[in-house]
Formats: sequence, structure tokens, C-alpha cells
Amino acid sequence: MYTTNAWYRTHGYHPPFDTWFVLMWVTFLIMVTGYFGFSLKFIEEDRYYTKEFFIEDGGINNVHRQKSTWSFLGILFSSIIIFTCMKVSLTDTSDKRVMKESKERDMSYAMVKGIPVVVDGWCSICKSNVGSGTRHCKFCNKCIQGYDHHCRWLNCCVAESNYRTFILFVISTFIASTMSLWLAINAIGMYFNSESKYNYELILHNILPSSTLNTVFFGLFINILLILLSSIIMAFVGHLLFFHIRLYLMDMTTVEYLSHQQQRKYYSDNYEDEDDENPWRRPYYHNPRKRWIMSVIRKFYKLSRCCTRSMNHKSRDRVEYVHNV
Repeated sequence: MYTTNAWYRTHGYHPPFDTWFVLMWVTFLIMVTGYFGFSLKFIEEDRYYTKEFFIEDGGINNVHRQKSTWSFLGILFSSIIIFTCMKVSLTDTSDKRVMKESKERDMSYAMVKGIPVVVDGWCSICKSNVGSGTRHCKFCNKCIQGYDHHCRWLNCCVAESNYRTFILFVISTFIASTMSLWLAINAIGMYFNSESKYNYELILHNILPSSTLNTVFFGLFINILLILLSSIIMAFVGHLLFFHIRLYLMDMTTVEYLSHQQQRKYYSDNYEDEDDENPWRRPYYHNPRKRWIMSVIRKFYKLSRCCTRSMNHKSRDRVEYVHNV
């Protein structure tokens, strides 16, 4: 991955850029262009929305036009997404103790996938003692304080210093993708409505260049593309948001959860002991209320699964439970 351990990423916009990071910005530009340059145009001329949302009192409209409302919401959430994305990527997540000591890094240490760099609170590359929540990220090649996970979409690590901003970014992205999906469905709905089909074709001719061949077909292609992109983003980000809500209820970080799952595969799900000295075999939820909430969520999750998971677990000596991440 790296030619020397002297290199480390200072922030998310420090090259090399991850492919997913570039794809994220390309997708964002496509969605913003599609929202303001395409989907939003169909609300202005749609008589149904004029009749449904415009309340007339003495011949005077006392509600703003729907286009103005959706434009404001689009600008608002686009700005929040840009701001939070930049803030998460530019926030310094480095371990302050390591940066303060500024020891010479070990240039001969070779990072191997699956083998932790930090063992028993000692980082083999930074050559420093670190806190219990600090991990050495192999993508950024530096120790991260309060490490949660490395986000390839933002090309940086998510940790205690930028976690709240990251959650705000996820929430705003989910809302924005939902709005985009709704407008795209509304636009294509005009085409399949006999009363508004003519307006749909008229708006397409105003949006697309006059030289465009088969304007209606090209417009429908753009419309369907926006629906697919919005649906994929909404589903992916919604799942991510639900996952982090679950982590909050469990009072765990992403890396702790993944490590817990890795350990747990060796044991039966029915083996949970409050007094077990092995923390990885204790129940997730020490708070009774959280335990009840997550038991309900788990039941709904199991009902929604198409196939049941095999409950066969590998046998392992329960004494050997020390796990360094």
C-alpha cells in the first residue's frame, strides 16, 4: 500500500484519493444537477400541485409556490451535506499523545492485513503508548484517537472528534436522497398521467437542447436514472444510519462491534453470562431498557430474513479470549 511508513494522511483531501471518494463526489454532482436542473422543473408546471398546495384566500395565494419550497430544501440540505462532508474529512483525528511525542516512526515495520499494528496499547509504527480507544489505521497510516472506522467514501477516519458531524452527514444525505426520489417519481408520474403527459413533453423540450434526438426517450432515461440512483443511495445510507443507531444503543464503536462479531462466531448465541470475566461473551446491553429495545429490533430483523443462519459454531478454548484490535 505504501512505499514507506514515513507517509501518513493528514486529512481526507490528502492524496492518494480513494476510488470510492471520487465516486461519491461524482454521484453528488449528478444528483444535484438532476435535482435542480431536471426534477424540480416539473413541479412548476404541474397543475395538480398548483391545485393541491396553493390555498387561495380572496384570490390571493397565501402559500409559497412549491418550487420555491423544494428549491430552499434542496439548497439547505445540499449545503449541509457539503459542509459536513468537508468538516469530517478535514478534522484532525490523530492521537494527540502520539503527535505530541513526535517519535521517529518505524520504517521497517510491514503492515499485514488482519494483523493489528497496536498491541496491548503499543503502536509498532508510531512507537508510542496509546489509549484503549486508539487504533492505527492502515489506510491513513497513523494512530486515530477514539477510532470508529475508516470511511472510504470520505477518504478519512471517523473517530470521536468527527463522529457527530459524520452522523449529521448521514442523516442529511438520507433526507436529501428521499427528496430527490420523491421528485423524480413525481416527474415520471406526469408522463404516465394522460392529463399531464403533454406538459411533461413540453417541459422536456424546454430543458433539453433542441438538437437532442428523441427528447422524450432521453428525458425518461434521465428520469429513471435519477430514480435508481436516489433509491440506491437512500437504501444504502438508511441501512448505515440504522446500523449506527444500533451501535448507539449497544454503546459500541464500529470496530468494537466487528471485533465482537468475530469473537462471537466461536460461541453459541445462547451463551451470555453477566458475570463472565471474558467481556466478549457478556451480553451487549448492560442497560435493561437498551436490552429490551434491541431484543425487539432483533426479533423484527429475524422475521425479515429470507434464510435462517446456520447456528453451527467452531469449538474454541474459552480461556483464550484476549483479543487485540
